[in-house]
Amino acid sequence: MDVIFVEPLYAQNIGFIARSMKNFCLGRLIIVNPRCELGVEAVKYSMHGVDKLNSALILNNFSEAVKRYDYVVCTTGKRGRSSVRRSMTPEEAAERLVEFNVKKALVIGREDIGLKNSELERCDAVATIPANPEYPILNASHAAAIFFYLIYRRAGNVERVVDRPSREEVERFFYYLDETAKLLNVSEERRRRMIVAFKRLLAESKAPRSDLSLVFGLVRKSYEKLATMRKTIINADS
Repeated sequence: MDVIFVEPLYAQNIGFIARSMKNFCLGRLIIVNPRCELGVEAVKYSMHGVDKLNSALILNNFSEAVKRYDYVVCTTGKRGRSSVRRSMTPEEAAERLVEFNVKKALVIGREDIGLKNSELERCDAVATIPANPEYPILNASHAAAIFFYLIYRRAGNVERVVDRPSREEVERFFYYLDETAKLLNVSEERRRRMIVAFKRLLAESKAPRSDLSLVFGLVRKSYEKLATMRKTIINADS
């Protein structure tokens, strides 16, 4: 499992995260548009995790990072009732990241402003560490270490492995879902909220790929049927 660090501001945190990744046997570090130098300071704080730092992949934007993975969990310190910020516990996130048999990543947000809503929408799931309501925001590297530990602990006690759809399959499902909603004259804003809600449902579910494929196929056939009916009606009117 890889780690995506979005627009880090401090080299120390990059180093600390690389070190923690080494501690807990995680994969590759992906850094999105860093706002600091990956120099001596980052190396100093990475200690024996310097290999994670040296092999880090630097990308220009968040979308480029997310599309590389089939299952992506974003971390945030801000809870919310909306679908965008509806979050799992760190334990639930660790469970799915370990058990889902796909290419996956955990996202750590910016130290100063975290992740934007538009970025949270791109993720499959959101996870939040419970903390003091008066001061719930943890340092990025501290939050990362908590998630890394839980993932490591869970990996040593895997109950089952669940095959999941690829990113391509999921995106195709959302395409047909959105197109079906358009045929039903659902507004753009409601379609956007619907997509995010379904994304969270899929991310939280442990349903295997075979079961989800049945749902995906039903949505695609529903769209095709509605599109054919609409075309027939238009041709008849003309």
